[in-house]
Amino acid sequence: MWVTHLLSPPTTEEHDRRRAHLFALLLVAVVATAKHVTGLTDGSKTYTVYMLAIAVSALMGGFAPACVAVMASVLLAGAYSHTAIGSAELLLFALEGLAMAAVVAAVSSRVREAAAQVGTLEAASDELRGQARRGHLTHNALQHLEEMAPDVAVFVVNAQGLIVEWSSSAERMYGRTAEQIVGSSVTAIFSDGVATTDVQALLTATPQTDRTPRPTVHRRSDGTRVHVELEVKPCRPPFSELFTIAVHDMSRQRESDAFREAALRAQAALQKAADDAQSQLASLESLTDPSVNPGAGSAAIGELVERLRASLRADGIALVHLGRTGTRVVSGAGLRPTQVRAPGAAATTGTADGRVALVHNDAARVAQLSALAWPPTVSSIMVVPVCHTGQAGFRLEVVNERRAPATEWDLALARIVADRLTPAIARQIPADSGDAVA
Repeated sequence: MWVTHLLSPPTTEEHDRRRAHLFALLLVAVVATAKHVTGLTDGSKTYTVYMLAIAVSALMGGFAPACVAVMASVLLAGAYSHTAIGSAELLLFALEGLAMAAVVAAVSSRVREAAAQVGTLEAASDELRGQARRGHLTHNALQHLEEMAPDVAVFVVNAQGLIVEWSSSAERMYGRTAEQIVGSSVTAIFSDGVATTDVQALLTATPQTDRTPRPTVHRRSDGTRVHVELEVKPCRPPFSELFTIAVHDMSRQRESDAFREAALRAQAALQKAADDAQSQLASLESLTDPSVNPGAGSAAIGELVERLRASLRADGIALVHLGRTGTRVVSGAGLRPTQVRAPGAAATTGTADGRVALVHNDAARVAQLSALAWPPTVSSIMVVPVCHTGQAGFRLEVVNERRAPATEWDLALARIVADRLTPAIARQIPADSGDAVA
């Protein structure tokens, strides 16, 4: 087992140490053999070649292999010498060899340390050059991004709220150069009323909320106020004491939102106008439908009156005949009158001049104007004359229980129906209206 342990060193360091010792012994053996065969330095300077072997051993392996070379050289120098060598001379040689080994080992160690330091410095230099290159590329990329996003600015502040880095995008947004703003408090760009404690609270927000956009108002160099949203994020180590602040100018977005809302309102108005026009067209087509001919009889007249009521969304409508001796309802739809007026009353409520009469939200005035007796809940009426001959005539009464002001379009529709009814009704006016029917 000890042979295996001897031949198989447990660690790499032990393996290198043994290899250095063996190299020192081999080197001394080669020097001694060459010296013995060639006779080099036999007459004088017997130890010169051994000192060279010691120096090379110290240079390659360090002080311990050099000591092994010294001991081997002392033994071989005495074994191969043909002259008597005193112990003093061997001791001097051993001391000189140890001194040579110490000097060369020290110099070699220094050289190796210097080489290691140079390697470390070169690695650090390469890393710094890489960081500088990455920083330059990042700076160019940030400038490119800033050019593509004119409404966004980024700058850096420290834990005390002082601005330490001011980018070109921040210069563009706020109108201040880096020389003017670096070293100032971030409150210089906030609107009035922002205290230092508010800035500290902004910078020391919890990590769960540090990326939440915060709407606020900032101030440019000329004093104009700008609505912005900002995000605060702490920098990564080794710059943990710094914070980046990203600011988004909301002016264009607010203008876009206002324009969008105005466009939506205009679209809604246009859509309403289109719907109203479509509804009016449908009403007009319904009331001018040639298949509904008032001359065909009372059924067609009733159909036309019902279509008018539906188009006007009225509660009730009645086609009324006003005679010299009485009043009668020719046709009606929806809400019905309770009774007609007494004979002779129609003369005070006629519309012989052909004008349209309107009453809104006045039940008493409705009762005075109408030729019929409508329920007391009726508060609005529109009276449209159809035709009139002497003291006899016809008219349309459109009533509502709710407040329903008539529009120009409603009046036009009523006029259209009255014009369609006139030829058919004129032929029905009796010579003597005494046979009024309730």
